[in-house]
Amino acid sequence: MFGDGGADLGGDVVAKAQVRFRVRPPAHPAAQDVVDRVVSAYDERLDMILDEIVAVIRCANSERPPTPVLVVEGDRSTPRDLVAKATPRAPFRPGSRGGKWYRDSKGNVRYGEPPEGRFMGNAGTDAPMPHLDHFRPRQFMGTFGSDRELTGFLVEHGSKHGFSDSELRFLSAWYGTSDGDGGALYDAFLECAGLTREEAANDVTNLRFGSKQLTYEEAVFEFFAAQGALFMGEEPTSPDQVKEWHAVLNDEIKPLLDDVFVKYEGMKDDESLQEHFAGESGRQRRRFFDHARRCAGDVDGVSDSVVGDWDPTRVTDTVLMGMQALGLIARRARAEHHAYVHGRPHLRDAVVVDGRLIANGSDSPLLEGGGKLAELSSSQLMLLYVAAELHRRWDAHARSFSPEKQADVGAGELGEAVLSALAGKTPRWAEVSSVIRGRLAELVDLVVSRLNAVNSREGLPTKHGPAKRRRGSR
Repeated sequence: MFGDGGADLGGDVVAKAQVRFRVRPPAHPAAQDVVDRVVSAYDERLDMILDEIVAVIRCANSERPPTPVLVVEGDRSTPRDLVAKATPRAPFRPGSRGGKWYRDSKGNVRYGEPPEGRFMGNAGTDAPMPHLDHFRPRQFMGTFGSDRELTGFLVEHGSKHGFSDSELRFLSAWYGTSDGDGGALYDAFLECAGLTREEAANDVTNLRFGSKQLTYEEAVFEFFAAQGALFMGEEPTSPDQVKEWHAVLNDEIKPLLDDVFVKYEGMKDDESLQEHFAGESGRQRRRFFDHARRCAGDVDGVSDSVVGDWDPTRVTDTVLMGMQALGLIARRARAEHHAYVHGRPHLRDAVVVDGRLIANGSDSPLLEGGGKLAELSSSQLMLLYVAAELHRRWDAHARSFSPEKQADVGAGELGEAVLSALAGKTPRWAEVSSVIRGRLAELVDLVVSRLNAVNSREGLPTKHGPAKRRRGSR
């Protein structure tokens, strides 16, 4: 941004800046996984590099008087204009405050003794910890590491198997679900224990943690026992505070943890739940195609509108109404339940697509169905394509869909399967497949813009219903 040589700011300081652009992800799932891992590792490494740069700048030529440090911020439009002076600071050297110091895993300077293990501590030896086996995850349907998939299933059907919404909310925060929601609490535990999800996806019976060589189930309890400041409002320090915290931990918190983990691990042996879990994908697929046959007449004009209507507002309204009719937009009751269970109250009134059916990957119900996509009409396939691409763009934390251009991002695995099914409808559809792809890309951008505006308020547009079917729309 400042040329190859950078901008000389004086005082032997040269400013350089770099702009990062989003790279179109590869289509193959294995390649996508590699890219995700590389980007994640790069972000962590970048943080370490920046910390080192800051330390070098602050420590450079400490003999001369301290001068203001220049902080450069910029974008492509005004790269040289946004320059501001930061508050002057004296040079900083590790250990200048006295005492021992070390660098943590991110390169930050920490004072004191390096921790022997990454675990957070224990609750005290005066508190009994009987019967902790239920904190250890057991295999489900013959395999370990299926807790995210099982929790995702229970979020939708747990009430039928005796789980309350509060219990499901805890399980979602602990294990997370297969679509990537939740799991922050478990990630924090793994961070403290020095484990990865891949390592925890196996039998953890023989694992030991920290200098005390805690078992996995003891480590889980110790993780909650280390959260005294979170539960009590401040870190217990005095003997009375510690005693009160141990009473709360062992008399109130642990019984609640016992109840939910005992119930959860016990359900893994329930044959009725196993049967329900194993057949869920097929049931979702059958329900969708049955509903698609029933509502075919309500959405048959969508393809003609997408291809021939000149009014983008009318096309967008028609598609949104068609997605509602086809059941691709989550019902209000389900959206509110999902928001509560995942601890995201800001999503209670958000308009989102129903991701249970249209997820990408090998476990997608519609991709498992294979050739059954050809049974859908051209209008239904177009609606399904838009919904699948919206699902890929959804950011639950920001309550919005990514505004990237669809033509630049490209279609996902399910989107490509839908386009192939659409091209296979008739020879005429195959001839115009490239034109239809471009038209659908524009349509996705229109719907993203509309729903982002809608989610800043509430409700869906109802001005225009689905267009009436014309001949040849199937």
